[in-house]
Amino acid sequence: MTTRPLRAYNVGMDMESGKYPASAYFRFILLPLVGIFAFFIAIPMPEYTVMGVTVAGRSTIPINHLTGLLRTLLWDGSLKVMPFVVLALSLYGVVDLVSRRRKHFSNTLNRVFAVIKCVGFLCILFAVFDFGPRVIHEAREFIGGRTISEFVMNGVLITISISIPLAAMFLPFLLNYGLVEFVGVLVRPVMRPLFRLPGRSAVILVSALLGNFSVAAISVNEQYEKGHMTERESIAICTGFASSSIAFMMVLATNAGIIDSYWNAYVWSSFLIIILITLIGVRIFPITIIKDAYAPGAKPQPENVYAQNLFKNALSEGMSVCRKAQSPIIGIAGIMKATAGMLAAIILGAGFSTSVGMLLYFYTPIFEWLGVIFRPVMWLVQVPAAEVATASTGAAFSLLEVTIPSLLVSEGVWSYHVRYMMAVVPVTSVIFLGSFVPSLISTNLPVKFWHLMVIWLERMTLSILFAGLFSLLLFGMPN
Repeated sequence: MTTRPLRAYNVGMDMESGKYPASAYFRFILLPLVGIFAFFIAIPMPEYTVMGVTVAGRSTIPINHLTGLLRTLLWDGSLKVMPFVVLALSLYGVVDLVSRRRKHFSNTLNRVFAVIKCVGFLCILFAVFDFGPRVIHEAREFIGGRTISEFVMNGVLITISISIPLAAMFLPFLLNYGLVEFVGVLVRPVMRPLFRLPGRSAVILVSALLGNFSVAAISVNEQYEKGHMTERESIAICTGFASSSIAFMMVLATNAGIIDSYWNAYVWSSFLIIILITLIGVRIFPITIIKDAYAPGAKPQPENVYAQNLFKNALSEGMSVCRKAQSPIIGIAGIMKATAGMLAAIILGAGFSTSVGMLLYFYTPIFEWLGVIFRPVMWLVQVPAAEVATASTGAAFSLLEVTIPSLLVSEGVWSYHVRYMMAVVPVTSVIFLGSFVPSLISTNLPVKFWHLMVIWLERMTLSILFAGLFSLLLFGMPN
């Protein structure tokens, strides 16, 4: 086992000499504010008509306004091209599967997920061209009289295909101009004692929340291979902090019907619950049995621990990154290129998991049986008796795909407690088979599949507990 050294620096050793130009401060302050405005500031929008469709007025974040506008332009209105956009993205994913088959078929688990992606592509073909097994083309009262194919395409894939690229366009404003590094330095003194993790893990938490769990997995893998993180730290960060992005959260909140009235409460409470659960998770099995050793052949390179002038050092690191950052246009182009591959993989995984998941829901009791595990916790947090079964089933469903639990409460009359919980627990439990696991196993991290399943069970139990308590704080006792 490798003992992790820490290096202390005083301000005379870590601050860059000289002053930064006014333009650097301007970029450091203004550009992140653009991202903050896009993701976190709700603005009112009056009712308007576009492409023959009237869009109701509402107050929500700018990203959600843009998502609604593009959906109206490209799907709800007369120009119905979004299914073909989804098809093109999924085809791109299949081409990547074939062109990089050595990677995608390198071991048994990778082969399983490669097959899942292929089946997902078939499900998308069935939805776009309206053919295939009759069971996915039968109208279901439970989902508003739609077929499973219509439900998957309209409720999941189209929204994902619009919201994730839109979110990616604004991510460089938050990630590239020093804000993340600035915050990361400020929280380093608490990350080691609270989470037993390096301070840079806070940066990965923010990157995952604002970007994508795939981005977080890639970042952790790079840090692990370079000797910046140990095996235990790397896996703890990925399974604790690499949650679904704000783009995914927008989909969940929209499906659950809470995005207009409770968006900020939903985002920040989910963020806090992730932190609380990870605080517990790093201290229990199986994280505690993972070796605290560096990657084979890697030279240990622990992070700097500043002894004084924390704010000045935080500003120094943030400004250093901001000064070297490329223009927003180049940053957007780069992240959109990276997002295309991730989005294709996510769509293929979601096409499979949502279609097969709905079939399993309609024709088997498997998720209902699995959900029985969580019913005692649902009762403990006062979930209405009539909604316990659905909420428990939704919690079990999240192991397969993050969007499904919120879909279960997208139609019909449900309490805000359950709507909120079905949008929160898939995010705070972190692990799911649809896209997260394939993303993680594609790295060089020594992750074990059974570890992931145990961690999911632990995190889901804690997610229900904390989300239930927050729902009582937000909405009071249910009737």
